[in-house]
Amino acid sequence: MVEAKAPGKVLWLGGYSVLERPNIGYVTAIDAYVHANVNLLEGSNEVHINAPDFNLEMAGTLDPKTGKINIERTKELNLLITTAEISLSYVISRGFRPNGISIETRNDKTFAYRISSNGSNKKVSKSGMGSSSAVTVALVAAILKSYGLDTNENDAVHKIAQLSHSVATGKIGSGFDIAAATYGSILYSRYSPAMIAGFPQNFTIDDVASIVDKKWDYKIKGVNFPGIFRASMANFINEAAITTSLVGVVNEFKKRNPHEYESIITEINDSAEKAVVALSKIKNENGTHDIEEFIDNFERSRLATRKLGELSGAEIEPADTTKLIEESKKEGALVARLPGAGGKDSVVAISKGDDEAERLRRFWSSKNDLELLGISMQNNGVTLSKKDQKHTSKSI
Repeated sequence: MVEAKAPGKVLWLGGYSVLERPNIGYVTAIDAYVHANVNLLEGSNEVHINAPDFNLEMAGTLDPKTGKINIERTKELNLLITTAEISLSYVISRGFRPNGISIETRNDKTFAYRISSNGSNKKVSKSGMGSSSAVTVALVAAILKSYGLDTNENDAVHKIAQLSHSVATGKIGSGFDIAAATYGSILYSRYSPAMIAGFPQNFTIDDVASIVDKKWDYKIKGVNFPGIFRASMANFINEAAITTSLVGVVNEFKKRNPHEYESIITEINDSAEKAVVALSKIKNENGTHDIEEFIDNFERSRLATRKLGELSGAEIEPADTTKLIEESKKEGALVARLPGAGGKDSVVAISKGDDEAERLRRFWSSKNDLELLGISMQNNGVTLSKKDQKHTSKSI
């Protein structure tokens, strides 16, 4: 049996600018994971899927000629099934005849949705750390490794995961979350949407092989989170931002005011690029100038993003969260913001050293609407291991 685990993410810079090529996003991996276990069932065409986080256990069959799975396609399992089918199609294209397969997925508790109820009124809160992207990457890596395929060849895991997530969800995002789950903490510039826009829902083995084998135009560069920094994260209780809604509002603004939109996006990206340049130079406590450059440009990028929300009408940084961010900077944070597309999923901050980070966390703990998340930044992407072998764990 092969086990893969892929990390969640925090998008610190480029929440909207990364949607436009060739702008950048800076995203770090966290030490919370989604796990995928894959066991091949030799001499069988049975398919077993167990997803305890959704209280789902399903059985079906596999067509070994096409890689397609005959199983009840529930909303909760559609992403898993689509990912398995595309991965198995790629396996067939490499000359393998697939066996039956058993798939089990499990989320670290940090990814869980929190459900609270006040009478009949149920509210859901989430941290927005990319569990769907992480499970996609983990499952692709586990299936390819089960057949002994080189997971690095042609960036196969990354491309198949990007493709699977797009086909299953019906949308083409920037893909930074898939890239971070694959490669860890990175500077990312998205691929052209046209790379996969025409991919058919009723795809064939050749369709999958062709798209994985061709060269994509994304750019990925490893940029480690500085060792002297400490990250803190908390989610808003009884709140859940809908990223697609926020992006939809911004896209309407883009249609109405293309020149103003382009000007703000340029401002966000220029500051983000400068912030990442400074960040990459920070090695130790002596890098005072680089730290100040990072803080200054991080703030410029954040404020430009807030301005985009104000002009478009999207709740990217609501007024009460602006107050929280400014207070946090007085209580141990060098910088703080609502990550990714914004909205009230979570708040993240960077402090210099353990003492300042602890001061910030005590401050956040005093807030009734915040729940601290016990996570740290780490720089690695998906890792693989075989349970029947020792010392086979390896990072892609």
